Amino acid sequence: MMRSQARKLGCAALAVAVFMGMLAGCNKPQQGSDSGKTVEEMMGVDSGSTPSVYYDGNWYQPSKDVESYLIMGVDRDGEATEANPIDGAGQADMLMVLVIDHAEKTYHVLQINRDTMTDVTVLGMQGDEIGTEKMQIAAAHSYGTGLKDSCENTVKAVSTFLYDVKIDGYAAIQMDAIPLINDWAGGVTVTIKDDFSQVDPSLVMGETITLTGEQAYTYIRGRFYVGDSTNISRMARQVEYFNGLASQVHKMMNEDIGTVAELYQTITPYMVTDMGSGTVTKLAQKCKGYTNGGVVSIEGESKMGEKFMEFYADEDSVKQAVFSLFYTQVQEETE
Repeated sequence: MMRSQARKLGCAALAVAVFMGMLAGCNKPQQGSDSGKTVEEMMGVDSGSTPSVYYDGNWYQPSKDVESYLIMGVDRDGEATEANPIDGAGQADMLMVLVIDHAEKTYHVLQINRDTMTDVTVLGMQGDEIGTEKMQIAAAHSYGTGLKDSCENTVKAVSTFLYDVKIDGYAAIQMDAIPLINDWAGGVTVTIKDDFSQVDPSLVMGETITLTGEQAYTYIRGRFYVGDSTNISRMARQVEYFNGLASQVHKMMNEDIGTVAELYQTITPYMVTDMGSGTVTKLAQKCKGYTNGGVVSIEGESKMGEKFMEFYADEDSVKQAVFSLFYTQVQEETE
């Protein structure tokens, strides 16, 4: 498969793996935007007078020891530079939230389907907000310059979708970083899950191989003419890949904490983030040894819209994810 054809998706799987290895563990949920509903509003609770939230038979409070980071894979080639009007800022074709619980000493990854239909803020040519529209969440990044403003607009969309939990930081990585990260880690070993015969004959279903950078492009990006051609299948492959890469990066970090800074510098030209190398290194040191709690997925229904696939998240599944990751169960309050 040609490199240009393979860059549509998958970088966020790498990004999550990198940051799970680098952060391996990292404050408080807060309201993120004026649109949508907070968890308190969602449950019909007056947040001004009631500190706890009642959900599914139990009382909850925001976890004070949780931090979360949004990892985006952006469908643009080359280094991370200001987008021109013709090429555009690119969509965040994959979105994962790394949720780190310092009290439990664990981290989870919340996987968000890029086709998720939700309220997205529309930005004008001058960067001003001109309203919100219901659209694929991936499109939030397409508004703006492809730099800080596009990232912040995506953070806002994700926060709104998750009932306004706080996102503490973000990293958006361009597609050209994929082979660099993969090969820097020595490749990632996977068992090929789908039929890639029409796009890359070297990826034989059922075989276990260590992916090269170019193969990694295809494996975690491929959708059309691969298996059943669904985004759900692609997301499953991305989880497999990111688990393998995260394990390798984490091992390298345990052997030499300097690996964190080295990897950060490797991907810096291809990344837009609000976290500096020093911040990432400190988080990695603080959270070294945390347990990987696995991937949390949100259930829902995919169907063809007027032009594109649309994913409608199950509201109960979203609530369950939010409460399990961002809230702590407490004793019922009595007067």
